[in-house]
Amino acid sequence: MKSLSEKINSSFVSFIFLLFLSSISFAQTKDSIIEKPAKKIADPKDHIVVDFSFDSYRNWPDGIGQKPYSLGGNAFLMWDYPFGYGPLSLAIGAGFSTHDVHTNGQITYSIDGKYTTFVPITTKYSTNKFSCNFMEIPVELRIRTRGEKSFKMAIGGKIGYAYNVHTKYADEDGKIKVYRIKNIEPLRYGVTFRIGYNKFNLQGFYALSELFKKGRGEPGMIPFSFGVGMWLY
Repeated sequence: MKSLSEKINSSFVSFIFLLFLSSISFAQTKDSIIEKPAKKIADPKDHIVVDFSFDSYRNWPDGIGQKPYSLGGNAFLMWDYPFGYGPLSLAIGAGFSTHDVHTNGQITYSIDGKYTTFVPITTKYSTNKFSCNFMEIPVELRIRTRGEKSFKMAIGGKIGYAYNVHTKYADEDGKIKVYRIKNIEPLRYGVTFRIGYNKFNLQGFYALSELFKKGRGEPGMIPFSFGVGMWLY
């Protein structure tokens, strides 16, 4: 039979062995629990946004018709801020937009220059467009599904300042550009929407402001546009 000391030594060795096995098991369990944080669905992305659109205005004056090739576009640099690990993020940016609207209307002023309107052109011409260029600040609330190629949707708005408004007219006698159109409302603001998959989307804009200052031009002329867009990076 084993002596008391041998029994104690044997029990001590067994205890150390069990403690060693327990430490290994605990370490493995801890490693399986502590994992790297899950990748955010709305990782910062879609920094560059480019849009191509058809542009128009509501409530043209009587007799004014618009051409279907009235095209424009936007280019924005966006900063994307995800909300935790969910699908939502807030994007704020800066950029510019340009809008070329082709019509049969010519800009005219009242005698005192305090009222601006469009009147139909009765002579033959090859080009007649009304152009507005804006510096803009867009804001979007975005939602994305998980994955490199994902479904995306964004609603928001933008505000802009008109830094260049002019007309371009051309006929058989030549071309003429007229700048500094009077009575234009320099601040434009409105709501935006886009929906798409991967890099491509359908997008639209509807202004909550009018083209002309109140009481200084054709009332109710509200800008709007719709078209396709791309998230480039």
